[in-house]
Amino acid sequence: MGRIVTVGAALVAAVILALPAGAQDLIERTELSRKPLSGSDVMEVVLAKLVIHPGGYIPKHTHPGDENSVVAVGGQVILPNGKEVPFAADTPLNFAEGVVHGGLTVAGDMPITIYTTHIVDKTKPFQTLAE
Repeated sequence: MGRIVTVGAALVAAVILALPAGAQDLIERTELSRKPLSGSDVMEVVLAKLVIHPGGYIPKHTHPGDENSVVAVGGQVILPNGKEVPFAADTPLNFAEGVVHGGLTVAGDMPITIYTTHIVDKTKPFQTLAE
C-alpha cells in the first residue's frame, strides 16, 4: 500500500503552472465542476479530469485542502529515484491538506488518466510547488 500511495502522490496534480511550455503540452487538465462546499464561505469542491501523456511530469506540490482521486486509466511511471513502476487503474488516491505529492513522470507509450476531487480554500492558491 505504501508504494501505491507514494506513486499516487507523485502523479496527482490538478494544476500545472510552473512547467515549461513544452512540458505543459503533455498535461491536459479539464475542470468538470467548481461549486461552493455546503456550509462554508471559503471552501469549494473542484472536480477535474487529468490526462498525463508519456513524458509528462507532475512537480511536487501541495493544495490548501484535501484531494481525493482515482486512476481511471493506468500505465507506467518513473519515480523520483529513476525506478519505473506500474500505476494501476482503479487505484484510489487521498492527500490531506498540505501533504506534498507529485514528482513523477509518465513512461511507456500510453497516457494515464486520473479523476480528481479537491476540497480547497478558494482564497488561497490552488497549488503551491514544494521541494
